[in-house]
Amino acid sequence: MDTMETALPFASEQPLFMRLEKIAEYSNLSAKQQMQYDDSYNNYLAYMGAQEYKMNEGIRIGEAKGRAEGRAEGAQSNAIATARKMKSKGYSLDEIAELTGLPLTQIQSL
Repeated sequence: MDTMETALPFASEQPLFMRLEKIAEYSNLSAKQQMQYDDSYNNYLAYMGAQEYKMNEGIRIGEAKGRAEGRAEGAQSNAIATARKMKSKGYSLDEIAELTGLPLTQIQSL
């Protein structure tokens, strides 16, 4: 018995035993220590919740930014395709620029 460890050697194999070990440790604390532990644990949960919220908010912002960039690229691509068609049909460069919103230099290079 003198060589018995305080931690359960098989706790990692059985979640139930891990839970029992935690309960036994907690019950050995004084009332003041239990209150401090509870406060620390609640602070930990609040912190982790805030971190999860920040992460999810960052993901939402990133997704929205990605969609906006995709729409802008699509609009630019459509404007270029329209300008090419208009140029092939003989529209003036000024008309193409006015209708597509593209700069004259870009339309000249198409």
